[in-house]
Amino acid sequence: MAIEKMALVNIIGRFEDLDETLIRCCDSGCFHIEPAFKNEANSTVKLLNEKNPFGVPLKEFASLATEMGIELKETKGTRFNGWTAEQFNELSENIDSEIEEKNGEKQKLATEVSELEGAVLQVDHLRGMNSDFSKIFACKHTACRIGRMPADNLAKLQYYDQTFFFVPFETTKDFCWGMYFCANGDKELVDSIFRSMFFERIHLPDYVSGNTDEAIAKLNDQIKNKKAEIEALDKEIAVLAEKHDQTILEAYTALKKRYDIFELRRKVGAVKEKFYIKGFVPKKQADKFSESFDDMEEVEVVLLPPDADAYCTPPTVLKNGWFTRPYSMLVEMYGLPKYNGFNPTAFVAITYTLLFGIMFGDLGQGFLLFLGGLILGRKSKQAGGIVARCGFSSMIFGTLYGSVFGFEELLDPVFENLGIDFLPLKAFEQSSFILLTAVGIGIFLIAVSMLLNIYIGFREKNYEKAVFGCNGIAGLIFYGSLVTFVVSKFILKIELASSAVFALLLVIPGICIFCRVPFAIAAKYKKWKLSEDEEDMTVGGFIVENFFEMFEFLLSYVSNTMSFLRVGGFVLSHAGMMLVVMTLLNMSATAAKPFTLVIGNLFVMAMEGMIVAIQIIRLEFYEIFSRFYESDGKEFEPMSVSFDTEVNI
Repeated sequence: MAIEKMALVNIIGRFEDLDETLIRCCDSGCFHIEPAFKNEANSTVKLLNEKNPFGVPLKEFASLATEMGIELKETKGTRFNGWTAEQFNELSENIDSEIEEKNGEKQKLATEVSELEGAVLQVDHLRGMNSDFSKIFACKHTACRIGRMPADNLAKLQYYDQTFFFVPFETTKDFCWGMYFCANGDKELVDSIFRSMFFERIHLPDYVSGNTDEAIAKLNDQIKNKKAEIEALDKEIAVLAEKHDQTILEAYTALKKRYDIFELRRKVGAVKEKFYIKGFVPKKQADKFSESFDDMEEVEVVLLPPDADAYCTPPTVLKNGWFTRPYSMLVEMYGLPKYNGFNPTAFVAITYTLLFGIMFGDLGQGFLLFLGGLILGRKSKQAGGIVARCGFSSMIFGTLYGSVFGFEELLDPVFENLGIDFLPLKAFEQSSFILLTAVGIGIFLIAVSMLLNIYIGFREKNYEKAVFGCNGIAGLIFYGSLVTFVVSKFILKIELASSAVFALLLVIPGICIFCRVPFAIAAKYKKWKLSEDEEDMTVGGFIVENFFEMFEFLLSYVSNTMSFLRVGGFVLSHAGMMLVVMTLLNMSATAAKPFTLVIGNLFVMAMEGMIVAIQIIRLEFYEIFSRFYESDGKEFEPMSVSFDTEVNI
C-alpha cells in the first residue's frame, strides 16, 4: 500500500476569467487549492481579500425558504448561472414582497392569540364570581383589585382591622386567587397591606367582560376565530411556497456555489493584471484536469513535480486495496502520514483483524458480525467493512476454539473425525499457553514495528531514527537480546551465554541508544559535533537527561510487551462470559431457554465486542504506532460546494 502521487498545478490567467477558472477547478472534484503566496516580503504579489457579495442574498434566500417551509437542498438548474449579486438581491426582494404582508398578518394574529390565551389563564382562576367584570371596575366609590397571594398569608388577613374585605375564588397548595374591595379613600393603605403579604395584582385586559364563565367563553371564541385566520394565512403562504419553490431552490443552489467559489479568492494571488492559483491534483488525473482548460485561451495551466515549491507541502491521499481500504478510517483517526511517508493501513488491517479474531473468537457470533457488517456497509462502507472483516476473523478463531454461540463442545466431533487431536483450543484448560502466546504476539508485533521504523529511517536518511534510536537497529538488538535472556532463563531454563556476548548484545546497543544524538550527527556529517540544542548543555546535563530517557525506554519495552497480555485476557474473558450464559441457560425453564440463549449472546456481543474493538485500537496507537509512525501529513481537500444554511458574512 502506498500514498497517491500528486502533481503541483500553477494556473495563470486574466481576472475576467477568474470566476470561470475557479468554477472549473471546483467541478473537477480533484483540485486541492493552496494559498498562492506565503512570502509576505514580496510586495508586488497580494492575495485577494474581497468581501463576498453573495453572502447577503444567500442569507436572504435561506430566510425565505425558512419562512415558506421549504427544505433547502441542491437542485439542478442553469437559469441563474452567471447572475450577479444585485440580480439575486432583486429577485429575493420581489419574492419577499409577496410573502412579507402575509407573514406580518400572521405574526400579529399569533401575538393576539398569545395575549388571549394569557387572559384565559388569568380569568380561569376567578371562577365562581358571577358578577360582570365591567360593572365591578366601573364602581366610582369603591376600589377593586384582582390577583393572587401565597396561600399561607390568607389567614393573616383577620389581624387587620381595616375597611376592606377579601373574596377568595381558588386556593391551591401555594397560592390563593381572589379579589379585595375597599373605599377609594383607603385604597393606598389597603394596597400597601396586601403588598406586604406579597399580593400579585392581575391586570385584566379591557376586552374581558361578563362574568367568569361568559368571559372565558368569549375569549375562547376569539382565540378560535384568530387561529382559523392563521390557518387561512398558512394556506396562502403554502400556495406562494409552491409557486416559488423551484425558483428559490435553484437560486440558492447557484448562490451557494458562487458564494463558496468567491470565498476561494482569498487563496488566489494577484500579480499586476493577472491572477495566480496554486494547488495539487492526483498525478493520474493531472492531464485530464489540464485538458479541461484547453478552450480558455488566456488561461495557462502548468503541471510541476509536487516538491517544486518549497513553501507548499503536498497533501496526503492514502492508496489502499480492497481489503485494507476500510481501515484507513483508523489511520486517519490517528493522523495522516506526510507525503512520501509510509502508509500503515495494510499493517493495521492485518493486525487489527487478527487480534479481533483472537480476542473475540466464536463461530456463531462471528457469523452474525459478518452479516451485520455487510448490512452496515450499505450505509457506511468503512465501518461496515471493518465489522465484516472482524466477524470473518472471529469465525476462523471461533472454529479453532470450538466455540459456537458459547457451546464449547459442539465442534469436538468434527476435529476428532479429521484426526486433529490438538484442536479445539480450550481457553480454561490451556490458559497458560494462551497468555504466553499473547505475549509472544506482542513481542513479534513490536519487533515488526521496529523493523518498519528502521526502514522508514533509512529511507528518510535519519540515522538517529534508523540506527541509534530506541526503535532503531540498536533498540531492536537490545530488545531482542532482553527478550531472549528472559525466555531462556525463566521459561526454557537454558544457561545464558558468556558475559562477552551479553555485553555485545546489551551494553553496546544501550550505549548507542544513550548517545544516539551525537552518534547520529557523526554518522551524517562524518565528524563529531553537537546539535544546536546541545551546544549549551554540560556533560553532566547530557548524562542526567539521557539517563532518564534511557530509563523511560526500558520501561516502555516492558510495559508495551506486557500490555499484550490483554489479548489473552480477553480470550479468557470471552470464554468466562459465555460460561455464565451457559450456566443461566441450564438454570432456566425449558420455555425460557431460547430467550436466555439469545439475550445472553447479544449482550456478550454488544458489550465485549465494543470493548475488544476499543482495546485493539489502544494497542495499535500506543504499543505499535508510537514506534514508527509520524502523523504530520496534510489532508487532501478537493474544492467543493457545501450545500448548507450556515453562512458567515
